[in-house]
Amino acid sequence: MMKSPDAWALAVRLPTGQIHVERHEEAALSKKYPWARLPILRGVVALIDALSVSYRSLSRSAELAGEEEAPTSKGALYGAMAVSALVGVLMFIVLPAVIAGLLVNASTHPVFYNLVAGLFKASILVGYLLFIGRFKDIQRFFMYHGAEHKTIAAYEKDLPLTVENVRGQNAFHPRCGTTFIAFVIIASIVVYSFLPRPDVLWWRLLGRVALLPLVAGLAFELLRFSASHSDPISNLLKALGFRFQMLTVKEPTDDMIEVAIESTKSALQSQDKATLAVA
Repeated sequence: MMKSPDAWALAVRLPTGQIHVERHEEAALSKKYPWARLPILRGVVALIDALSVSYRSLSRSAELAGEEEAPTSKGALYGAMAVSALVGVLMFIVLPAVIAGLLVNASTHPVFYNLVAGLFKASILVGYLLFIGRFKDIQRFFMYHGAEHKTIAAYEKDLPLTVENVRGQNAFHPRCGTTFIAFVIIASIVVYSFLPRPDVLWWRLLGRVALLPLVAGLAFELLRFSASHSDPISNLLKALGFRFQMLTVKEPTDDMIEVAIESTKSALQSQDKATLAVA
């Protein structure tokens, strides 16, 4: 799946070996609403936009590949998104906060407490990715992830989108969603250290959930800044992001690159030089 400011495109390798391509005209929320381009807010909006398109594209690709007998309804789709969000909050907010609270006094050492909680988040994330990465279907998914990155890199260098040109690009990309998740952990350590009443557990947990949009917005700004700069701090952040991407990005095969190229070409139809979304 590739997303441009005005549309998103999906390319799927069918069981017959042919590549099915479809383009969905859908302007990004940041193009529809001026307020959605404001700093911090644009990160939250971009995250919601990306999650919505990602879920729909995954459902559609499974349908085209014959893994689903019928199209997924909107209710089921958004229900799955809600359940995923709840599980994410429990695993990456509630659980680390509770475990860290057993080891560190949050009211006495708030920064150290949030640092420990952040380390637990990172450990849970790495462990989860290592576990699912053992499954063949997920390994193929990660290889397609690499194909997307390589194709976007070739496009951003103004190279013709051929398999040979794309294959020679770096599989890691500074605007990757995996890097964004790593930056969310960093931003959460800073933001949550300023939460009032850290001695009250329920308030500490509620505050973390309430401030999650702010954490996501700051992480997006960090991602955006580091991706477009080459100062020592930005380079360090990019290196950290690439380390995390090693868990979710694998070298693709040529046939995977072909699918990514077709999706990119479709997303860029009738479009000037655009910024493609990076999964």
